[in-house]
Amino acid sequence: MVVLSNDEIKCISLFESITGAVAEDCLIEPGRVVFIVKEGHMGRAIGKGGSVINKVREAFKKQVDVFENASTLEGFVRHLFPTVQLKELKILGRDEEKVAQISVSSKDRGAVIGRNGDKIKLARMLLERRYGVKLRLV
Repeated sequence: MVVLSNDEIKCISLFESITGAVAEDCLIEPGRVVFIVKEGHMGRAIGKGGSVINKVREAFKKQVDVFENASTLEGFVRHLFPTVQLKELKILGRDEEKVAQISVSSKDRGAVIGRNGDKIKLARMLLERRYGVKLRLV
């Protein structure tokens, strides 16, 4: 269970008032705010042509990333990389030792890792925070 700080709760409130989407989690980082929205609410959070998410970015004056929650761990991992086709996704281990292992084509590897490793670091942080699971890219 994720415990939210007062600042995270305030951010969720502002995000929800702008978008109409239900935010289930918020992570505040220097220069960026990350939201996890309820499954099925991604369209509301982004808006037609990105109009809503642009309003959110203006309000926060930071980079804003939004990911959709899922009813399963596997679904959540797939939502962390929406533009990439995962070749393989395995959940290894059990309980506090779980690892989500993903593999992608070599052309998609850069999209998964991101500039300076930012995307993979964020995905690892969110998986650890939400599920207590480590992420491994093979």
